[in-house]
Amino acid sequence: MARIILRDGRVADLREARPTETDREMLRELFRNASPEALYHRFFHMVKEVDDAEIDRMIAAGGRGKALVCVSQNQILGIGHYIMVSDTTAEVAFFVDERIQGRGLGTLLLEHLAELAWRRGVLQFEAYVLSENQPMLRVFQDSGYEIHEQQDSGVIHLVLPLQQTERIHALAGAREKLATAASLRAFFEPSVVAIIGASRDSHRLGHLLLQHVLNASFTGVVYPVNPSARAILGVKAYPSVKDIPDPVDLAVIVVPRDLVSQVVTDCIEAHVRAVLITSAGFSDQDEAGAELEQSITQMLRHEGIRLVGPNSLGIINTSDGVRMNASFSPTLPPQGTVAIASQSGALGIAILDYASRMGVGVSSFVSTGNKADVSSNDLLQYWEDDPATEMVLLYLESFGNPRKFTRIARRITQHKPILVVKSARSADAVLSPEMASQHFGDDNIVKALFQQTGIIRADTLQELFDVAALLSSMPLPAGKRVQVIANASGAAVITVDALKAGGMHLAHPPIDLGFTALAPRYYDEVHAALKDPHVDAIIVLFIPVGISEAAGVSAAIRDAVMDVGLVKPIVANFLMTGPGPIDYIRGDSFRIPVYPFPELAVRALVQVSHYAAYRRQPLGHLPDLDRVHMTQARALARAWQTNAPIWIGSQKTFELLTLAGLESSSPSFDRQSLILQLSLYCHIDSLFGPVLTVRTATSQMAHSRLIPLTDRDAMALAHGIVKEESVKMLADVVERLTDLFLRVSRLIDDVPEIMELTIPQVMVNHYEHAIEDANICLEPRAM
Repeated sequence: MARIILRDGRVADLREARPTETDREMLRELFRNASPEALYHRFFHMVKEVDDAEIDRMIAAGGRGKALVCVSQNQILGIGHYIMVSDTTAEVAFFVDERIQGRGLGTLLLEHLAELAWRRGVLQFEAYVLSENQPMLRVFQDSGYEIHEQQDSGVIHLVLPLQQTERIHALAGAREKLATAASLRAFFEPSVVAIIGASRDSHRLGHLLLQHVLNASFTGVVYPVNPSARAILGVKAYPSVKDIPDPVDLAVIVVPRDLVSQVVTDCIEAHVRAVLITSAGFSDQDEAGAELEQSITQMLRHEGIRLVGPNSLGIINTSDGVRMNASFSPTLPPQGTVAIASQSGALGIAILDYASRMGVGVSSFVSTGNKADVSSNDLLQYWEDDPATEMVLLYLESFGNPRKFTRIARRITQHKPILVVKSARSADAVLSPEMASQHFGDDNIVKALFQQTGIIRADTLQELFDVAALLSSMPLPAGKRVQVIANASGAAVITVDALKAGGMHLAHPPIDLGFTALAPRYYDEVHAALKDPHVDAIIVLFIPVGISEAAGVSAAIRDAVMDVGLVKPIVANFLMTGPGPIDYIRGDSFRIPVYPFPELAVRALVQVSHYAAYRRQPLGHLPDLDRVHMTQARALARAWQTNAPIWIGSQKTFELLTLAGLESSSPSFDRQSLILQLSLYCHIDSLFGPVLTVRTATSQMAHSRLIPLTDRDAMALAHGIVKEESVKMLADVVERLTDLFLRVSRLIDDVPEIMELTIPQVMVNHYEHAIEDANICLEPRAM
């Protein structure tokens, strides 16, 4: 079963059709409500009633196919099914309720059927569509698949190769993004909010939450819900959400765990659009709580209602048009351009407080809690096109769907930075039953995910905000050349060491200003560095020698920027009386972050520089490779499958490698010019999917990457390895390794029957690479 979202934000379940009387009756109802024209378009002749024999053929397909149905509120909204017509070709057909046509359901059915069929060895779909059935033709045309068509006597015969392409993924991602954003609008832009569990007792959480909504000057209407109170905080209360006179966009539930299920039932009957549950004691506590959480989630999903939580500490939107603080944060944070999501509620409130003290303005905030429905992936897709958000900060303990996270993050980081603190790196950090039930993954793979997507990973919350402060106030650097300006050599030495450790370069030797005429000298040097084309970023260090000096130096730095313009990033460290939050040197239209220690300023600049380098590179893609025959490779793999996992041995493995353009070692390989030896291992991680791990013979350091690799991923991996091994003639070797990694990635991605691939030794010289031995494990044959 999968959750799908239609273009209007409606949420429904997509699952395999079942040969049960319940599914049969729902399908009968679907066809009974159809117009004669719609039935004619589906069955190519006039149909009064679709009989049970036809329905059974759709559902079971005689064991020669699969059927998917979209279910919402005990209704089937659409059905799609395919029937095998040969070993590699299936005929596909759809029927969608006319009342919801045009909302993307046909396309979603095609996407999921194609994925299901491709995994089972189907290489192409064919379909027969009446030429007058334009809505169905648009479903195929909008899918992104390459289409071959022939027309005969008013019937169009379509053939769709099912090979996944970047265009298919891009179109599917765009459709999902728009639908997801529509489904979350009720959380971020509600006109009517109900606080269920609002209390007159000022010590109760329901009282605090209502107070926070009122204190923030919410622009909509808020209704307290309490069966025993006439009014709370001067606002008329209602005994149930069903009694509220207006349609409720967002219901915030603040009641004990045992009452939540009944409250959710009331919300469903009141046709609430979105639900936020702050109550704890679900999957965060015990197995009984986890079962209750699943039951509540299914109740809401069945009705197409989105859920944040349980165990959430709320949602905030600082927009002037909303001004909603439906959270346990005591104040609405300063308005800004940073969106924040935190899996930990209590830590999320602390993050908001820290953001305020650091001067980082917030656009919106969500405490995701147990993530029973709305996840970080959903929020990223909402914020991707949100004009109020320019940067996203995430605190994550676990991943829900990391493959989807990867696709979404790749898109967003091209124009908006994503900063992440990922905790629970080891089993020792797992503290709750909820966390124990989740798969956190190998941290090397998590690191690879962040590298491949351009995400900035911070080790601590302080580093997260140090970087955020720089990104929110400064332009991105054009390179890694840094000018250090200081009035004390000790601070300069510390800064230079930290810069070099972070992979940065000095544009010129550090400038030591001494302790005389400081303000004019700082002005001159900052002014010159801003205009110097060989400088990409500036670090200004200042150790005060008098109380009045700091103000003068700040003014001098500000004036230099105002005179030249903020053309490159500049960060400062004023080593004053001790640690504290970041301060700023403020100009008319800019602010320069001032860090309490030089190392913090350098660490933030290094992180931003790496992100800027990622942004400067062209967006990676899956390149066309010569000598690749994946259809033939997959046919061989399927022919060799058995009813259990099987290692096929080196001879058969080399047959598959050759079809990917990879050849075994040959007598002509020049071992005297050998410069590098590698081992490669691919496996299917239960959370992240296919993963490639590379080790060199000398260091044995693991370099992991998620498959499929783009050309940019493969080249970055190759660069990292040759740099680690200090290999000369870098360009030749990088080209060899890049080609090797791309071909291995293509084989694993296009032949999903491969569970594992091990290549113990790859020899590389400047002219070619050679594989000494290899073995592949195939998954069991699909039953």
